[in-house]
Amino acid sequence: MASIVIGAVRRGSTRCGMAIALGMAIALALAGAGTAAAQAPSDPGAIRLDNYMRDLAGPSTVLGVVGGGVLDHLRRKPVGWNGDDALMAGIASRAARTAVQASVHHGLAALMHHGTEYQPCGCRGFGPKVGHALLESFTDRRPDGGRALSVPRMAAAYAGSFARMAWEPERTAGQAAVGATLSIGFTALFNVARELSGVAR
Repeated sequence: MASIVIGAVRRGSTRCGMAIALGMAIALALAGAGTAAAQAPSDPGAIRLDNYMRDLAGPSTVLGVVGGGVLDHLRRKPVGWNGDDALMAGIASRAARTAVQASVHHGLAALMHHGTEYQPCGCRGFGPKVGHALLESFTDRRPDGGRALSVPRMAAAYAGSFARMAWEPERTAGQAAVGATLSIGFTALFNVARELSGVAR
């Protein structure tokens, strides 16, 4: 994924805001990678870093970035992105948004001592499963076992959406806000679907 983004940046398909955001995310990941290798697998810091790296560049993330970029390209070419670079620019835009979103989510969660992992439900029945999925979507677990509103997850969705305005000049603040809100809603629906299908386990 990084090579795709770097190639698009070199061809001038994206703006400097994306390069800065992505560079910061990669620097954070590389800085922590050496530390994580020496830590025990059960160490909370190592687990948190592993979760961050999964959300930053895991297989499902790469699939979502590339697949979403291709779908965006087939639906419409963003203004200012023409020719052969348009597809790469779209994928790079999604990759940069993902880097910003993952960095904000995991950074804030670490500062606020919130968990970032989805905890599957051991319950039975449609209602309890849906309720649990929605609870996991909008709240985080605290170290004491309690729950708190998932400010890190929500802030990350809006940060990622608004960050796109740095390299997509045609994108408005209203579009960014709607996109972030829809993203939060789709995440909740996805959690409900995987809970009901048993994939969450």
